[in-house]
Amino acid sequence: MAIITYVLIGLYALLTGIAGLQQWKENGHQIRIFLFVVLSVSILVTIFLPNKAFVLMLLILEFVLLHVLAVAEGLVTNKQLRYSHHIVRFIFHCILLLMVYKFIY
Repeated sequence: MAIITYVLIGLYALLTGIAGLQQWKENGHQIRIFLFVVLSVSILVTIFLPNKAFVLMLLILEFVLLHVLAVAEGLVTNKQLRYSHHIVRFIFHCILLLMVYKFIY
C-alpha cells in the first residue's frame, strides 16, 4: 500500500509538472508557471528521501505551496476562483497526506 501511495504522489507531481511545462510553452516564461514546475520536481525528489517524518513535513509544505500557487493562478488567469476545483484538490492532498502518515507511523 505504501508503494501505491508513493506512485500516486509521483504521478500527481509528474502530471503537475507536465501541465506547467505545457503552460510555459503556450504562455511564455512566467514566474508562477516556473514555480509549479519547481514544486513538481521537489515533490518527486521528496518522495525518495529516506527520513519518512521529513518526507511528511516536506509534502505538507509543498502541498500548501501548490494551493497558494493554484489560487494565484486562478485569480490571475480567470479573475475568479472555482471553489469546487480547489476543494477537490484540497481533499485529494489531505487523502495523500493521510496515506503517507499511515504508512510512516
